[in-house]
Amino acid sequence: MTTVFAPVAVQRRVLAARYAATLRGDWGTVLVLLAQAPVIGWLCTLVWASVETDTPSLRFVLALSAVWFGCINACREIVKERAIVERERLLGLSMVAYVLSRAWVIAILDLVQVVLLQGAVEWQLSLRGNMLLEMLALWLASLCGTALGLFVSALSTSQERAVGVVPLLLLPQILFSEFVVPAKTFTDLVAAVEKLMPVHWAYEVFAQLAGKETSWGQVALAYAALLGLGAALLGATILAMMKRRPVP
Repeated sequence: MTTVFAPVAVQRRVLAARYAATLRGDWGTVLVLLAQAPVIGWLCTLVWASVETDTPSLRFVLALSAVWFGCINACREIVKERAIVERERLLGLSMVAYVLSRAWVIAILDLVQVVLLQGAVEWQLSLRGNMLLEMLALWLASLCGTALGLFVSALSTSQERAVGVVPLLLLPQILFSEFVVPAKTFTDLVAAVEKLMPVHWAYEVFAQLAGKETSWGQVALAYAALLGLGAALLGATILAMMKRRPVP
């Protein structure tokens, strides 16, 4: 149990350690989550094996996979502890510390998955662009997915419902992209919504780094957008948790 009315930083550290210990005790689930990355990477190598270099579609799939990792990692993590959180909230549990502790630990899991994903792809395919910068874009995209998953978890009433919503969260990432409709035909609304999609910004990093002339301003903008989207979603999650009335 966290210290009553302890500073947020102290609570976050204690909660993160407790959450990490819980994950270490459930290695089966953790291994299943981690195994997704090399499997998806291997499937990508099968599909793109006959292509000499990476293609826009491969970059898009990698970005979408990263967001998926974050969403599926986080979507159950708040709702499954609802009763515990509401009890500890009466003892001074900070919702800011609680949400950040979850995001902190899951971010490490996201990073391992991203490394495994891109490593599996790079093993067989030659991606253009700086590998570390591309990996950073995938990690930031997965962090956005984590924040989105935590937000859904905060609003859900059961783990099953939270997991069921994840595909609905990923579908707009596909629909509001130039892979469905050419960007030149976008309406102002569609163009604006596309800017709210983490996959769009992660893909933008890959596209810039793969080009003959990289616009570092665009790369920096994409990183900033991913950080901003993640922070906004974490803020929304914290507000959603604060608005819930604790049950005595």
